[in-house]
Amino acid sequence: MRISFIKNYNYNNGSINKKPSFGRKPYAEEMKVYTASINEGLEILGKQIDLILHNASAPAIKSENTGIGSLLSQTVKKKLFPFLKQHSFSHIQQEPNNFRKAFDNSPYSPEADTKNIFMIPLEKLASDEYGNILSKESFARIVNNNPNPDRVNYPYVRKNYDDALREAFQNSKKNTDLTREFNKYKSEKEAQLEQSAIFHLLSKENNYKNWQDWPEIDRTLYVNSETASSKARIAELKDKYKDEYDLYLFEQMILDRECTNLNNYSKKIGISIIGDFPVASSAVEEWVNQKLFLPDVALGSPPDCFTPDGQRWGFKYYNPDEIFNKDGSLGKAGKILKRKYESYFESFPGGIRIDHIIGLIDPFIYNIKSSKMTPLNSGRIYSIPNGPYQKHGDEEYANILSKIVLPAGKRYGVDKSSIICEGPTGSEDCGVVTDPVKIVINKLNLGGIAVTQYGYRGSQISPNSTIMLGSHDNQSFLEFIENLFRQKKPEEFLPKTQFLAQDTIKKDPTQKEWDDYLNLIRNDKKAFLTASFTELFASPAKRIQIFFTDLFGIAKTYNRPGTIEGNWELRLGENFEEQYYKAVQEGKAPNLAKAIANAMKHRGIDKDNPELMKNLETSAKILDE
Repeated sequence: MRISFIKNYNYNNGSINKKPSFGRKPYAEEMKVYTASINEGLEILGKQIDLILHNASAPAIKSENTGIGSLLSQTVKKKLFPFLKQHSFSHIQQEPNNFRKAFDNSPYSPEADTKNIFMIPLEKLASDEYGNILSKESFARIVNNNPNPDRVNYPYVRKNYDDALREAFQNSKKNTDLTREFNKYKSEKEAQLEQSAIFHLLSKENNYKNWQDWPEIDRTLYVNSETASSKARIAELKDKYKDEYDLYLFEQMILDRECTNLNNYSKKIGISIIGDFPVASSAVEEWVNQKLFLPDVALGSPPDCFTPDGQRWGFKYYNPDEIFNKDGSLGKAGKILKRKYESYFESFPGGIRIDHIIGLIDPFIYNIKSSKMTPLNSGRIYSIPNGPYQKHGDEEYANILSKIVLPAGKRYGVDKSSIICEGPTGSEDCGVVTDPVKIVINKLNLGGIAVTQYGYRGSQISPNSTIMLGSHDNQSFLEFIENLFRQKKPEEFLPKTQFLAQDTIKKDPTQKEWDDYLNLIRNDKKAFLTASFTELFASPAKRIQIFFTDLFGIAKTYNRPGTIEGNWELRLGENFEEQYYKAVQEGKAPNLAKAIANAMKHRGIDKDNPELMKNLETSAKILDE
């Protein structure tokens, strides 16, 4: 059923034959038309829209703001999901939700493959749903003392989550239902969680030193797990830190429960969660399986325009001979990787993003003992001249994907269209992607990522690619526009605006229409922003992703690669909805109705859909003017 606007209807007071007001959020009846029009436009254009939002950046109402966001929170369920549904988003892509290292804010360098405890919605623990195992007084104290509601204060969060979860765990012992649930969970999951829990205990005991600096018995605990001394040490730790050990398992029980609830809710509402698979091996993984990794080398990124000296990530890389046996079957490391991917696909039926896909296909490694990367101590492991791990064909480069990743996805009903590969369309290593990566991705028909901020033209990318203005590693789009217009470097500005105009102008323009449109884009930032979002919808790409700073008109950079201070801290405010509509009016956020209408004009299909175009343009005017 198609919904249309009533002619000359003023939704302010319900009267007929009065002009409606503009420059605002649509009223209830107008919103029905707006949403239906966006949905229809997306269907005609063959598009879907995803929001990229890290858990830490999720909004929270004032009375529930503990200092960090979570997609598991009540605010997300009650406010953000309905907002996204109104604007026809179909997915939310989160960051890796792994257990974080102490004093490391990055979600891309996990301590363990277990879930991030900062995702636990403390407001639920302080409710009847969990028997108020966290006292309302403790919860109120955390909320009221929050030093900055608009950013994440990680030291504050770490201290208070630690205290709150300890209190909740102790009180849960008085709750018969939770005790029964925990005992059942422990009996079923302890074998899977033991190594991570023990690592956590040892990390604290050793003052959070790198595990390689621990005493030998602890450093090699699971390398020699069958020895009497190791078994005795494991038993000693479980006994000595019984409460701490059980607390770790209790936290994972809460997270498993709440993540299942989120998946069920998201399936019901029609907005799925996309997981993010980090290229980094976790500290626990390296500790337990240290014999399977290459000695003295680590995974990184070569020198580029972001970091002239390269990026020394420090993550271990599995010995290729341990990933696959000589007969092509999975080795010990290969089986570990497959189980990791299976766990991710099981947790995220909406699909996954694979971070730094080049690290699976054609990884760059460096000698960790060297102070600086040089051609002699770093390079692509599989293409180093006369190196021991050279690959000689496309199939060899594709092995990790074809034998591990894709079968893992297939097992849980996730096909290739739901796998997003960072890099092959040119989003990482400053746009430099090696030939093996391009060949493998094309051969397997996987979708890469095109970042238009890097100069990639929407009109030239493949339908199975994901297109975006930028991600967490780029300037916000508003910052990008400000820099572009301030500098107006001819070699950058002129071709960027020329191509943008070509890729977004209506079909078959007159010369005057072309000249006027190009001039508008080159002199009006709001018009440039509108054209940039139009480019996403006019492109062949089926999937559009919008980072939350770009959707809500936030002129701040989320993460600066190669730096530490100030990253991973930005959050959506409680009044994010009002912020969006204000930003649209100011030309700082996308008017989705206008972008879709313009894309249809560009394709020349506007005249075939007159009623839809009328509704889109009316909706655009309500929001914009």
